[in-house]
Amino acid sequence: MMRYYQTFARIGVGLAAFAMLTWFLWPRPTWEFQPEAFFAFCVAAVVWVFTEFKRSEEVIYRASTPNDIRFGRELLGYGVWQFRSLLKEHDYHSGIEPRLYSEASALRFDTDIGIARFQDRKAQAKYKIFYDRLSTFVLYLAKHSAIENYGGAKVRHIVPARRYTSAGIDPELKAVIEEANRLASEAWDAMLPLITEIKDRIPEVFDEPIKRDWFRTRDE
Repeated sequence: MMRYYQTFARIGVGLAAFAMLTWFLWPRPTWEFQPEAFFAFCVAAVVWVFTEFKRSEEVIYRASTPNDIRFGRELLGYGVWQFRSLLKEHDYHSGIEPRLYSEASALRFDTDIGIARFQDRKAQAKYKIFYDRLSTFVLYLAKHSAIENYGGAKVRHIVPARRYTSAGIDPELKAVIEEANRLASEAWDAMLPLITEIKDRIPEVFDEPIKRDWFRTRDE
């Protein structure tokens, strides 16, 4: 019911303006100018005009570009799958599927060359914050990790298996792991406001089910 209050207010102001006009034009035996009625009508008319400037809240504005809809759907897909694993759920004491990193790295590349971006300014501003943090994490992981084979499976690992000893991990490598976890968490924290902005600014993303897909990499 709350979302209709604005519409009811606009209708009420409009009726008030008509009531003031009726008062001003009401027939009399002898015509004379009614300053009170004329002033009341002018005030009601001005208020009515200003109430029309704001779009009614029950109307969902739908004018997003095809690019923003496509890119928004991709990012929502990342948020429920790849980036949730890469940035939120994974502890970099252990290795991770290389393709998760490759997908994030490919998104970074597409952003750098101007392919991955929003045309909506507010959505782009939120994406820029997320991209900066994601880029920092991706570059850090690229510097401090490598792909290794474990029983025929490839894993991107900060600490190679041979560096683990009975005494544990040396302090330098432990600090690298903790930094990777911190940068991943910062990137995820920036993704949550981005997802909210996409839902608010680009509602068309929900016209079809959100896909969990690899948008930028092929099966390795």
